[in-house]
Amino acid sequence: MFNFKIKKNIFLKSILVVQGATEKKISLPVLSNLLIESVASDEKILPDINNSDVISDNSDNKNNGLIKISATDLEITIKDFCSAEIISEGKITLNARTLYNIIKEFPDEKNNKDGKNNKNEDINIEITETETGLIIISYKKIIFKLTTIPAIDYPTLLDVKTNDNFNVNFKFLKFIINKVIFAVSLLEDTKKSLSGIYFILLEIEGKNYLRVVATDGHRLSLAQIPLFNNADNKINKIDEKSFDNIDSIYNKFKEGIIIPKKILSELIKINLDDKDVFVNISINSNNIIFKLNDGINNKNNINSIYGTTFISRLIDGKYPNYEAILPKDNYKTAIIKTAELINSIKRVYVLAEEKSHSVEFSFIKNLLIIKTIQTNQGEAVDEIEIEYDGEPINIKLNSKYILDFISNIYDEKIILKFNTISTPLVIEPLIDNNKDNNKLKNQTDLNIFDYKLTGVFMPMRY
Repeated sequence: MFNFKIKKNIFLKSILVVQGATEKKISLPVLSNLLIESVASDEKILPDINNSDVISDNSDNKNNGLIKISATDLEITIKDFCSAEIISEGKITLNARTLYNIIKEFPDEKNNKDGKNNKNEDINIEITETETGLIIISYKKIIFKLTTIPAIDYPTLLDVKTNDNFNVNFKFLKFIINKVIFAVSLLEDTKKSLSGIYFILLEIEGKNYLRVVATDGHRLSLAQIPLFNNADNKINKIDEKSFDNIDSIYNKFKEGIIIPKKILSELIKINLDDKDVFVNISINSNNIIFKLNDGINNKNNINSIYGTTFISRLIDGKYPNYEAILPKDNYKTAIIKTAELINSIKRVYVLAEEKSHSVEFSFIKNLLIIKTIQTNQGEAVDEIEIEYDGEPINIKLNSKYILDFISNIYDEKIILKFNTISTPLVIEPLIDNNKDNNKLKNQTDLNIFDYKLTGVFMPMRY
């Protein structure tokens, strides 16, 4: 019978991440559960005592044991490892939501013998499987008894082993995904290819770039970062040996792949902004694998091979020719302060139609008038000063789409490009090339490195 002890906050952090892969619609009850299992001693790899970044001391971990926590909805899988005191090995399943709600209610601090709380000492929760199939979760006088589904009924999880991979700084991967993920189509009857984000490696003027694109057919968001190959690299160079292999990860990314929104949404929920962590990316058959080698619990006395892993099927099909809708010339341009445009749209947005969110942008010399009219409630008008010297033009746009995009821009100004009332409007940050490039070495500001961001919006009919 499975029996182990584990620190509350370590356990809670892993549950929170892994439960993102559970099936919410309960088409198969076991998919609402987490699979929790001990890692057999013959599977473990001895820690590298010379690598202090990989492993850290944990004196409470008496048996230096590991448990693996997994979840799947049959399309995506998330796995994580935690240090634990393994009393007897085994495996169990527990409902993810129930388990999380139980564990978070345990005390946060351990009481010393004198009755005082020690804020620096996490409590050890014990999980015990009984012969009758009950799971007991306990700490001192706090006891929960849960019925569960046998682990034998849990579906087989994908186990990926491949040397064909490359590493990306997690902060920068998260940065570009956040710039586009809101534009992914949410409609179930839409083209399957639009339900994910398009990743592609490009070579432009002799330099390599990673580009991500998302669109729902009405708007498009594109983000692009360079592939650094120096001491301060954000993305490690791909092994050139893989160039000649048509099925290699390099060639897969060069052709372009579509990654489902769900797995990327779960990946970017992780908050590791205070750590310089790399995510290892690999492809196996029709699956994409993201692995945080350091894991989300990086002080668990765990070798780096036991990281947090996100696995998903790739979306089959060809991504739409997004480049065809990117306007090439004949632009009228306006320069606007980002914060002023955001605030102005938010004010007018109050009276926008609930379904269409439509507002009218009226460009005249050095002025933008933003207006919305709702038949049953009235109208709202605001105006802001801009840099514009073209002919007057009125363009009707979805204000929510515009806000989704510009709210992710932290540059002081943006540039709007447009042509007619029926051609796409383009928004890009006005990047200040005079910023201190030495700040790159510190990686303290994600918005000062060389990146490209483009939003394309189809005008609405009058």
